[in-house]
Amino acid sequence: MIVATRGQGKLKINPEKIFFENATIAHAADWAKIFIKGMNNCQWMSRYFKEQNISELDVSISITQDISKKSDAELFLIAYLSDKPIGIIRFDEYWVPGATKILSHFPLILPKFQRKGIGRLLVKEGFQQAFAKGFTDCWTECWSMDKREISLYQKFYEKIGFRKKSDRLEMNCVLESIKIEDEVVLKGLRTESSQEVTPEIVEAISTSYGNSLDKLHTIEHLDKPEITKHFLEKTKKTVENIGFSIQCIVAKYKKQLCAGLMTATSKNKGMILEIGVIPKYRKLKIAQSLITNYIIQMKNQGIKEIVLGVDHENVPAINLYAKLGFKKTWFGVLMLLEDKEKLGLV
Repeated sequence: MIVATRGQGKLKINPEKIFFENATIAHAADWAKIFIKGMNNCQWMSRYFKEQNISELDVSISITQDISKKSDAELFLIAYLSDKPIGIIRFDEYWVPGATKILSHFPLILPKFQRKGIGRLLVKEGFQQAFAKGFTDCWTECWSMDKREISLYQKFYEKIGFRKKSDRLEMNCVLESIKIEDEVVLKGLRTESSQEVTPEIVEAISTSYGNSLDKLHTIEHLDKPEITKHFLEKTKKTVENIGFSIQCIVAKYKKQLCAGLMTATSKNKGMILEIGVIPKYRKLKIAQSLITNYIIQMKNQGIKEIVLGVDHENVPAINLYAKLGFKKTWFGVLMLLEDKEKLGLV
């Protein structure tokens, strides 16, 4: 059966001849092949893979592990043309209730089949399957050190009905180069730590995010305690599953709740997951104190680096992080499907 033909040097594909498989462990080799070859068009990621010496075998082993322990909310889809695997996409549950998310850089398509509408079909099929599982919204994100990759990714998703909701930055602090030695002690400030998501950290983060420059805090309604609680618990579960330990810190100024900080730590890496200061306590250097003390704690434990994420328009936060030794490393974009008609779903 002929399902792909060449006319005047251009490959033509009949979309009706494309079918999709939910990947199992048996599909790992097909997945790995598409993943590596599809990434070759992402110049920075391709270079990164080569520097890290990541091979098809490495990807095959990794995806086998991921598929073997996948949750009901996760989707690993492969597009086939006849018996030839040509594209892949991966979905996972987003922390926003009722939302699924397409992981960074997906869909990935074999080079000769790119710009043939395969990516759009994978997004459509994946969301339809997610919708059947009860998900009503679809988000996607992409991270890269190359802004051009982010731009190409954004243009693709805009064409199929997604809208940008936030430009993101990841910032990194290499601790061996940091000269901070002394904790910032603020008179009247006390902190309490827990490995659980406590009602007080929910209150601190929710109250502070209700008046935040970070667009996501507004878009995702993190001013509502019940949503914040779900978000923090989902975050905790996610990072613990990849080997990090959680620390939830609440700060009190003159015995009144004033701030919250959520961090994650592994053997070599620390992460500032969330930090918020309740509006009336801002400009007291509380955030600076909490972050500085965390930096010193991590440095004393032999941790090599700390990373965090922030909205690129949150200039006061970015300036504070830079002052404490953080530098911009990765650029990101977060988008939401808003025009389902463009994806052929209406």
